[in-house]
Amino acid sequence: MTTTSLTTTKARAAAPAKIILFGEHFVVYGNPAILASINRRITVTAKRSKDGKVTLRSDIASGEFDGSTFRLIEGTNARATLEPLYYAARQTLSERKEKLGLEIEIKSDIPYGVGLGSSAAALVATVAAVDSLIGKVDRKKICESAVEAEKIIHKNSSGADCFVSTFGGMIYYSKGDGFKKVESKTKLFLVIGDTGIKHNTGDLVSSVRKLKEANQMAFSGLMSQSRDICNQALAALNSGNTDHLGMLMNENQLLLERLGVSHEKADDLIDVARRAGALGAKITGAGGGGAIIALAASKEDSEIIASAIKTIGQGAFEAEIDTKGLVVG
Repeated sequence: MTTTSLTTTKARAAAPAKIILFGEHFVVYGNPAILASINRRITVTAKRSKDGKVTLRSDIASGEFDGSTFRLIEGTNARATLEPLYYAARQTLSERKEKLGLEIEIKSDIPYGVGLGSSAAALVATVAAVDSLIGKVDRKKICESAVEAEKIIHKNSSGADCFVSTFGGMIYYSKGDGFKKVESKTKLFLVIGDTGIKHNTGDLVSSVRKLKEANQMAFSGLMSQSRDICNQALAALNSGNTDHLGMLMNENQLLLERLGVSHEKADDLIDVARRAGALGAKITGAGGGGAIIALAASKEDSEIIASAIKTIGQGAFEAEIDTKGLVVG
């Protein structure tokens, strides 16, 4: 394999977190979902190294890969955490017909393991940073490479998390129709509440599948309701009707509770958010703890809601829809 000269010795890329506004779990079975990127990011810096190894350092784990050999530097379960990122980096080099060592640093302001797409954002930013060491970045190819690497984590990944992290904004997604951009007529003021409870997406998806197999008719009814909610939400976003959007979020949460994927701690945060004035609130992502999202009528209201969640000892932050997606440089 020949090695071409690099255009730079250091590159940086940042990709945003994501939320699922409507349709989680049901999207697995062909229903639509509405996702959005938010203004919290993972930033990856990639530098070439001379030793041929790939060293990855993040806030939660650090390690060094030398071919199939792994050396722990710091962290618990570090290899499993870093392996997808290593795969993404090596595949990116391979596609560019490059063979070199890398030092990769990952900095995050996204809570990890609570359904905010931190793994997808890390993969998108890693692929982009490594790729931009060598040449011009193509967003479509970046997204495709990140999705392939994400399948190490989630074997049946739809690619939706990587897509919204790469391209930003809001998307309406279904297996049959793919990705469509959504434009909101009004600014959305959101609050993210963190239960502090990490979840296992695979286990939760499996529990829903068992529920579906146990009672196909009841599940079909929930599917129909979820589809209707998602389509009403699309219309509410297009018209800027945030009051209706909030009501639909509450209805979506009821469906998720019937699936058994909510959690006592999440229910508490949702209740606090609603009592503090939220137009609507629900879990976002797989559930089982994780994070909740609340919709506020104004910036002032979002501040009040975030403060109320913090008052009960849980993490919370205000968020807006990110329209930039992946940023390189």
